[in-house]
Amino acid sequence: MLSALSKVRNLVYWEQSTPYVKELASDESSDYSCGGSGSHVIIAGRYGVRSPGYDQIEVFAGVDEYGVPTFGDEVDYDEVDLIGHRLQKVYDYWYAADAECDDRAVAQIRKHGAAKKRGRIESPPNVGPQLFDVVAVTDARAGVAAEVYRVRGIVETYDTTKDPLVYGQRVGLGGS
Repeated sequence: MLSALSKVRNLVYWEQSTPYVKELASDESSDYSCGGSGSHVIIAGRYGVRSPGYDQIEVFAGVDEYGVPTFGDEVDYDEVDLIGHRLQKVYDYWYAADAECDDRAVAQIRKHGAAKKRGRIESPPNVGPQLFDVVAVTDARAGVAAEVYRVRGIVETYDTTKDPLVYGQRVGLGGS
């Protein structure tokens, strides 16, 4: 099962017992906007950037019929320039061609980039955001203008200590 899922180039995630597949395209446009002049008000926000765990992926497979190793790699040079090489080697003998190894390395870099935590926003409840949607955030108080993020988590909050009762939503933001 694990080997089969590793061949999926997109992100596979579950909501309760239902699996979903999401393509993490780097050129994906935002699904909606938060803050600014729109109707999705930001009550509070925290924003920051962390580098992903790895910025270079090497994928090794078996050897072809001529004894030449099957190999692919991908490097995020912007991250390398910031903090140096952090290499992950992946050994997956299901691949038969260099192009398949390259595709896996590109997908792995995208997954690492999308998994980096970049902050969160708090707002009134909103049914719009879904996991891994791309959102544009504008928060003038924090100097954030139309910054693109990916939704990494959603938590509904309910404060019974206040009168009137306060409903809210906390949205975790990740790299796009």
